[in-house]
Amino acid sequence: MAKNPLIITIGREYGSGGREIGRQLAEKLGISFYDKEIISLAAEKSGLSPEFIKSNEQRTSGGIVHSMGVSAHYQGGFFAPHHLPLSETIFISQAQVIRDIAARERAVIVGRCADYILEGRENTINVFIHAPIEARVKRIMHLHNEDEAAAIKEITRSDKERGNHYFRYTDRKWGKAQNYDLCVNSSLLGIEGTVEMLMDVAKIEDRTL
Repeated sequence: MAKNPLIITIGREYGSGGREIGRQLAEKLGISFYDKEIISLAAEKSGLSPEFIKSNEQRTSGGIVHSMGVSAHYQGGFFAPHHLPLSETIFISQAQVIRDIAARERAVIVGRCADYILEGRENTINVFIHAPIEARVKRIMHLHNEDEAAAIKEITRSDKERGNHYFRYTDRKWGKAQNYDLCVNSSLLGIEGTVEMLMDVAKIEDRTL
């Protein structure tokens, strides 16, 4: 039986460099990288506009997703707006995209509960990237040209949204070590060092790389 294409999922704390680690890892391994690309692919499946999905993909039921009218965002597709709340439409369409990717190609997939969606799939490595708050604040200040207070506020808000979204759709605690194959402190080895370490792990898992 043919082996499944290698998939590496990456969950990450905001400011830990997880997205950049995933991007560099995919580039060095010569495999596909999916993060925001999933939004446009999910838009095709759901009929929702990419802009709407981007703005609301981590909103929970009962919030803006349910109170807004759908006429300006729904463009037709296999989900009828009266069948599911829009938050569920977004999640299900992204989950289908992730499963489609995993069925056809080797890839790094960032966020969007991909570790849960692909649970039990062989040849899958689930990684969570974290870092001390001091390191994350410093990174966000540098990347976004923000002061310390603004960076802390942004990190707190984003981590809360990600944690709530993950719990809503998985019934699991976001970032809990038992939910992943590897939990890595990116401040220990730095971005490049973490990429090199994950490359070694990927090559052990998939000898064809």
